Amino acid sequence: MSSSSASDRGPPSSNLGPLIGVVDIGSNSVRLVVFCGPPRAPTPVFNEKVLCGLGRKLTRTGRLDEQGMELAQLTLRRFASLARRMGVAALQVVATAAIREAENGAEFVAELERSCGVTIAVLSGEDEARYSALGVISGMPEAEGLIGDLGGGSLELVRVERGAVLDSVTLPLGPFRLASVAADRLKEHVDGLLKGVPWLGRTRGKPYFLVGGAWRAIARIHMAQSAYSLRIIHNYRIPGREAEDVARLLSRQSRDSLVRLEAVPRRRLDTLPLAALVMRRLIKAGQPSELVFSALGLREGLHFATLGEAERKEDPLIAACRDMAARESRFSEHGDELADFTASLFAGESSTDRRLRLAASMLSDVGWRINPDYRGEQAFRRVLRAPFVGIDHPGRAFVALSVYARYQGDIAGDATLPGRQLIDDQTARRALTLGLALRLAHTLSGGTPGLLQDFRLRPQDRLLTLDVPASAEALLGEVTERRLQALAASRGLDHAIRINRRR
Repeated sequence: MSSSSASDRGPPSSNLGPLIGVVDIGSNSVRLVVFCGPPRAPTPVFNEKVLCGLGRKLTRTGRLDEQGMELAQLTLRRFASLARRMGVAALQVVATAAIREAENGAEFVAELERSCGVTIAVLSGEDEARYSALGVISGMPEAEGLIGDLGGGSLELVRVERGAVLDSVTLPLGPFRLASVAADRLKEHVDGLLKGVPWLGRTRGKPYFLVGGAWRAIARIHMAQSAYSLRIIHNYRIPGREAEDVARLLSRQSRDSLVRLEAVPRRRLDTLPLAALVMRRLIKAGQPSELVFSALGLREGLHFATLGEAERKEDPLIAACRDMAARESRFSEHGDELADFTASLFAGESSTDRRLRLAASMLSDVGWRINPDYRGEQAFRRVLRAPFVGIDHPGRAFVALSVYARYQGDIAGDATLPGRQLIDDQTARRALTLGLALRLAHTLSGGTPGLLQDFRLRPQDRLLTLDVPASAEALLGEVTERRLQALAASRGLDHAIRINRRR
């Protein structure tokens, strides 16, 4: 019997489909993210970051940090080797502010390419801003306002309207740059650079979409301090004035004070006050309506830029739900049919509500493999915490509660409290109605596509009627009538079954 080393073997077989990877060599960190899944809604299957600090001494010396270079080279060599062994089909490697501005940046890139066997694209400030914006837009297609991406060496600001990039600028406002500015001049220094952005005033009163590890850390602190029920950064929102108060407080904290705060990452202790200062001054200058935090940025934008026009126009939420249904449901093509069956209950709904109803319909069978005693609770958690984009937190709660009701017949209890805390009573009642309708639909059809077309729900006046052709009468029973009754009761209606015996 013979054996082979890992380096001799080809890429492993995988049920994840094609893998794509991005390595981002930044001023503070080097990160590899590997994605799989549908092109419009890729899911990270590997995500690792190493804080190398390449730009730590750039302002003072004009050169990359020696220890940071050594660590970055080791890290990139590992990432490149790992990507090959994972079978990554396409690997993009990019470098940003520190490398493009350092005296020895080009020399270091050449050494990395030689020793690691990769090609590295050094992004201009304009490119960095554009890709960061595309990343945000890929997860929030209707974004309108200002996108801000704070890295270790720079701040990229981009003005967007309806998902289109209009203006952009790169400013030397990363924490590594600000560390060399005297404390009594910091506010004046940041304000001066922001005042030099002529179009910033056009974003006044609009949302600001924030990217970057330091700013995400501030969001996590706010979540912890406010006992927020869902610890998902993407699409987490803070009203503008409240965000300014939080940023002011954090910008004035000492290192010892930050250590005592819940949810403060230790690796951010030195840079967090500077990141908070930039956030505060940006809010002061632009007066946004709210801050919206994005988990997507440069790396996702690089992938989004490779998509064709048709793929870019796809709905990322629906693409992700179709993918999850294909992998986890008994019959993946059943979602559209379920959405059609429930449509009559929601006449006049908005386009936003319609797509959430479609998402819930697609996901309504993801718990079928789970022990029956835990299906509702586990399916609820699975949907609420899934790595979806194109959906806000109340939308997540609505979809998750609908799926819970599909299994349990209600949305009450401690298990669903994290979702119910995110929505109002009217939305909760709507989720219950949808879940009960899906529960009835799965009972009528056995989860099998093609059978629901025989049935029609007709809400009229004070009565909810289920129309059934005589050919499908055998599919009715005590359970189906009980579930129709529960659905009608959720809308304050009586119920009836009408058999169409037309010859």
